[in-house]
Amino acid sequence: MDIKHVKTFVSVVKHGGFSKAADVLNYAQSTVTTHIKALEKELNTYLFDRLGKKVTLTKSGQHFHPYAIELLAIYEKAQEIPLDSNHPEGTLMITANESLAVYRLPQILKTYKQKYPQVNIVIQIASNEQALKELQEGETDIVFLMGEDIEFKDYISSTLYQESFVWILPNDLSPNLDTSNLLQQYQFIYTESSCGYRAVIDQILQLSGKLPTQTFESSSIEVIKQSVKCGLGVSILPFIVVEELVKKKEITFQSIELPIKITSQMFYHKSRWISPVLRSFLDILKV
Repeated sequence: MDIKHVKTFVSVVKHGGFSKAADVLNYAQSTVTTHIKALEKELNTYLFDRLGKKVTLTKSGQHFHPYAIELLAIYEKAQEIPLDSNHPEGTLMITANESLAVYRLPQILKTYKQKYPQVNIVIQIASNEQALKELQEGETDIVFLMGEDIEFKDYISSTLYQESFVWILPNDLSPNLDTSNLLQQYQFIYTESSCGYRAVIDQILQLSGKLPTQTFESSSIEVIKQSVKCGLGVSILPFIVVEELVKKKEITFQSIELPIKITSQMFYHKSRWISPVLRSFLDILKV
């Protein structure tokens, strides 16, 4: 089986058509068609239903798709096998939510790069849902998420940190204020709805007995922090992301007793071959 044909198949599925896949792969559309026909001939089945310009996977195509992703992942990682197993080379793809990418990962990556300087690292910021999708589709090696402790049958997970959450307030407010009254007087600044710990924030607000009457939402943790700092409103965030501002006395905070356990977790696919690069990173994490 030609790996180029498999790559073309996966690209057609991902981009929803032959012409888009051709653009991404820098092929003529006829080349994409040839690759798919060759793959269908080898597998002795049709992989796509072709309805004009629209293509959809047949049942056989649906069955083959996860295997195709796995074949590509193994092929790409096999290129990273070094002559000296003590000095892995290649690229480590990491996907994480913003809070962990900014406040937890840098020190870990510093330690890793000091030991394995020849490994290239790519970090992508994504929501929990998008990160897990990329892991399932073989587009990332390892995922870091913050939220409730969760387990998936397809992934191996490890808890790295237990996280605490706090109210963050402008400096002119007392940290001893009754938060239920606070919500009636000040605008509440939400994280985006797809944020991994947004459900935790919603639960804390519900338990406070009163929901905010004035709100706005931002996908950026930095925007939220700076907005609170300048007096635009109040918010709830993991303490790790505001610790520096608290130490500088640029904002004040109020601790929260969480009704559930919130952690930072790491996930990688249990069915995929662990490349030397990923193995070396897991060793640094001691998992």
